[in-house]
Amino acid sequence: MTTVPGTTAPGTAAPDVLALLTAMVACDSTTPTGEEESTAALLAEPLAAAGFEVETERLAPGRVNLTARRRFGPGGPVIMLNSHLDVVPAGGGWTSPPFVPALREGRLYGRGTADAKGPLAAMACAAIELARAADAGDGTGPARGEIVFSAVSQEEGDSAGARHLVPRLAREGRLPDAVVVGEPTGMRLLTAHKGSVRPVIEVVGVAAHAATPGQGVNAVTAAGRVLGLLEEYSASLADHGHPLLTAPTCTPVLIEGGEAPNAVPERCRITLDRRLLPGETPESVVAAVEEVLDRFNAAEGGARASVVACAPSTGGPSETPEDHPFVRLCRRALASAGADDSLGGLTVNCDMTHFRAAGVPALVCGPGRLEVMHALDEHIVVDELRDSVGLFRALLTEALAADPRSPAWS
Repeated sequence: MTTVPGTTAPGTAAPDVLALLTAMVACDSTTPTGEEESTAALLAEPLAAAGFEVETERLAPGRVNLTARRRFGPGGPVIMLNSHLDVVPAGGGWTSPPFVPALREGRLYGRGTADAKGPLAAMACAAIELARAADAGDGTGPARGEIVFSAVSQEEGDSAGARHLVPRLAREGRLPDAVVVGEPTGMRLLTAHKGSVRPVIEVVGVAAHAATPGQGVNAVTAAGRVLGLLEEYSASLADHGHPLLTAPTCTPVLIEGGEAPNAVPERCRITLDRRLLPGETPESVVAAVEEVLDRFNAAEGGARASVVACAPSTGGPSETPEDHPFVRLCRRALASAGADDSLGGLTVNCDMTHFRAAGVPALVCGPGRLEVMHALDEHIVVDELRDSVGLFRALLTEALAADPRSPAWS
């Protein structure tokens, strides 16, 4: 772990958000093949220069959490800005190389421009601008409270960064009073998100020579019957819903089976992606899938199916009540800035779940659009990126003026 004290340099300007994002996108922080240290270093330097105490914690080779803190005065809340350093694999077919940022027609293209280095860059620049305003002493900067900026590891994998950071803060008694999680929402406030659990089902048959299939029980064809029952289960989920998130879903995403091209397959595995609504738990969902498999086993007589594992996922669903004071003040800040203050939900999951599990009010907000997440030619509109810095400043200014000790906050 490396800690760098804040060293405010008078007259040093805040970084340009487009230049910062461009440099970050040029760093390949893909989970699991890339590294996050170079991206974290690009954020650490301007934050330290703006008086933030910066800590870089190494979690694994090439994998880090970056945390930066600055207190502006006694009293006031601790507000965290959080997002992730890593990106998903780029794949082929891009118009321009995914880690060579390209500016075309007012858009910056590259893997991570929207998910989520754009939000990271905008949040960092907003925090730095407020710190510079406080240093100027002209009354435009915060006079109380604390800003914590956190950029975490491997959100696109198993959320190792947030799973490490949140318990650590809880042990140290340093949990923030509220968190804004940066994801590409078009700067709309999202107060709920789905979770995910990924049961791995193993279907076991009886091996035999492929020339005498009647002497065996084919696990692959049995898995087809399991998939039929799972399709019925998936259709039944449409009867349940959430006002911001629609219905839960269940989708087979991986299948593998067989041992040799001349053998009746003894085993076949199916991995599901089951998206959860607030109120559901991974345990309850796995139990529901096991009920489907119990029906298969009771009717089959030959092959057997069971849940043998769960593949990694970011975590469960979460929600912050729309009438929570933190949600209300964020809406007020956006409305005062002339921005959309309506609420929405995130159909994918993110690290908000780990803060909510610790009892911290949180919402999701950031520049960029959900439809370009994980997509070819991922991009962000430059004007929206620049505007988001001012909107994050407005959110922070409003939040730092709040009183999280009042009974209404909890």
